Amino acid sequence: MEGERHEDAIEKDQSEEGLIAAGHRKREPEDQSVEGARDAKEPRLQEPAVTTGGFLVADKTGDGVPAGEVPSSAGQPNASPNVPIQTGTFLSAAYSEDKGCRNTMEDVCVLSLDARQEGQSQTCRLAYFGIFDGHGGVSCASFAAQHLHARVLESGLIQKGLPASTDGKPDAKACKAAIIEGYKRTDEALLKECTAKNWQDGACAVTVWVLQELLLVANVGDAKCVLGRLPDKPTAGASDSKPKAIVLTKEHTALLERQRIEKAGGTVVNGRLAGRIQIARSFGDAAFKKLGCSSTPDVMAFPLTARDAFLLLGCDGFWGVFGAQEAVDTVHSLLSEGLGDKAITNRLLNVAVREKRCKDNCSVMIVRFGSSPGAAVQVDAR
Repeated sequence: MEGERHEDAIEKDQSEEGLIAAGHRKREPEDQSVEGARDAKEPRLQEPAVTTGGFLVADKTGDGVPAGEVPSSAGQPNASPNVPIQTGTFLSAAYSEDKGCRNTMEDVCVLSLDARQEGQSQTCRLAYFGIFDGHGGVSCASFAAQHLHARVLESGLIQKGLPASTDGKPDAKACKAAIIEGYKRTDEALLKECTAKNWQDGACAVTVWVLQELLLVANVGDAKCVLGRLPDKPTAGASDSKPKAIVLTKEHTALLERQRIEKAGGTVVNGRLAGRIQIARSFGDAAFKKLGCSSTPDVMAFPLTARDAFLLLGCDGFWGVFGAQEAVDTVHSLLSEGLGDKAITNRLLNVAVREKRCKDNCSVMIVRFGSSPGAAVQVDAR
């Protein structure tokens, strides 16, 4: 089972969970053949750099860069690990990555448990996670990874999404608008860099913000986020007690967005935008922006509940060999064995690269939700 289409899950749970999105669709299964795949070998896993706060961005080689080493232009949030966070849900996160059979690594991962910037409210909780999947190079992925969060904050994620006049509950509509505007501003700045530096590459992205108890998921392209949600009334020992996979992102391919592309003056040839690229939304890809390629993300928002166990973020390389429900089942099994976040992402990556022979760059991130600090107190990076 690939995992329930999230618009179906929304329709079922909307009155109970207050989900605030609809009209998305699940990606179809892809060809998982292994012809031409590299010989099985261990993925490139190193000891993780660890931070309990601040902003961690993987550099071009995929190595973790602690918050203090991120360039000032990255717009990193304050890195204090001891800021009090008034919230009922604890978070933990980890990611693992491997370049697969490619010559270079073009994925960039970002995670931060405390993603507030200097001077922002010390009583709100804001966490940020993302995978930026580059194609044709890593320049656009790196730029978007370093600048997107700051642009989203500048667009009012906290100021408008969590105004002081409210009861402390975020305004989902305002938050979604800030994320869309932040994506737009980031891409506008990026396109100027592309012109100045002759960058020809682009990047898909999947990003997650947790503001108080509101979960916000945004994406462009084919990177994906899947929620593992526990059943309403689990039965001990029964298969229906396992978490269900709910796809929270929409895949943006040229075929699926033909109407929008043609309205913008572009064409879809052999399933590709202008006969060249399969994706219809991305950061960068300057040569295709006037032909219908968009940087406008789909954004989903809903309040976290006790049934929401974890998120899995992955690039298309990971989801090309892992079905949504299969990945959620695997995580559930590993959690039952007592494995921690980093061990889980390592295991997922090993399966994707060694057993399933992922031919592309492969990155996967887990974000776990818990009701106690023991369930989530530390960020683990590669």
